[in-house]
Amino acid sequence: ADPFGKVKDLIQKLIERLLAESTAEATKKGFCDTEVKKAEEERAFRLADVQKLMVELDALNIKKDELSSEIEVLTNEVAQSRDDLNKTTVQREEDRTQNLETMKDSKVGLAAVKEAIAILKAFYKKNAFLQFSPIDEDTQGAGFKGAYAGKQERSHGVIGMLEVIASDFD
Repeated sequence: ADPFGKVKDLIQKLIERLLAESTAEATKKGFCDTEVKKAEEERAFRLADVQKLMVELDALNIKKDELSSEIEVLTNEVAQSRDDLNKTTVQREEDRTQNLETMKDSKVGLAAVKEAIAILKAFYKKNAFLQFSPIDEDTQGAGFKGAYAGKQERSHGVIGMLEVIASDFD
């Protein structure tokens, strides 16, 4: 029995154990290195995704602000349009009432004009608008010829004017 044999066995076993641990550690280190590399790549991809999502979020927030502003403007315009519609409706009702009164007045006016035409026609037809002087001497002399009969042609002017007025009512 070799006294150094036991020491050699112990050293041999220690070397084998250290080699086994070294191999195990190398395997673990390789595994860790691989996993760290995968994790870093995954982190880079996720960072890119987060940045892309942040850009999209900013764009959507800007769009939201624009749409909120547009909604506010359109809401104000709708309110203004409703006010204008209400004012217009009130104005149209006032105009309608005034128009009905005007039409009523025009019917009364037309009836009055037609009555005036009928009266004047009857008067001119019946009386022939003759004027006689109580003194015949006043109608004798220079510039006078016969009895004064008035201006009969003017009667058609007044009636004609009234007929034009009556046609305006229609």
